[in-house]
Amino acid sequence: MLKDVSGPQRTARMATLKGFGLGVLVVGLIGIVAFAVIRENVKPVEPKVEANASFVGGLSQHAHETMALSPEEESYATALWPIHSEVKLAAVRMIFAGLAYKTEDHDAKKLRAKVQPLTKTFEDAGIRVRKIKPPAALQEAHNTYVEAVKLYSSATREMIKVADDGKDEHLILAQQRSEQASLAILKLSDVLWPGEYKPN
Repeated sequence: MLKDVSGPQRTARMATLKGFGLGVLVVGLIGIVAFAVIRENVKPVEPKVEANASFVGGLSQHAHETMALSPEEESYATALWPIHSEVKLAAVRMIFAGLAYKTEDHDAKKLRAKVQPLTKTFEDAGIRVRKIKPPAALQEAHNTYVEAVKLYSSATREMIKVADDGKDEHLILAQQRSEQASLAILKLSDVLWPGEYKPN
């Protein structure tokens, strides 16, 4: 006779599937951090093109090329740099807070304590970015950056919900939003600050 899989067996199977899913999430988060670190520290050696010629819809397929910025674009990059530095650092802290929660302590209160201040960091960054007037060629890229910071802020609020109900689904949603924001910002970063270039 075939036995119905129920009770403890079903619970064990669900736990295994959930564990596998969270393992994939952790690997994905580590991959994003590694990708961001590599992209920020490797200087591409490619021909220069005009920055405003490379922008189609804000961020184009030429985003990996070293750009010759106009004086207005250079001023924009210089104004955005300190905000960008804070956003990058906050994004890394958010990712590692999620990793620590899943792989070390499983303490939702600690997770909230680490992530809650980052919500304000991203919200403040969004306000400061919106105050910068970009040159026309970078307007859509600027809008993309603003939206990316909103996604980071939304990701932190989603992560904090874990402390309210203990559901790991919030971490998955936060990871998706964070990944979307990271990829958009990395593309813009390649244009404004290629390789290890830092505005003066």
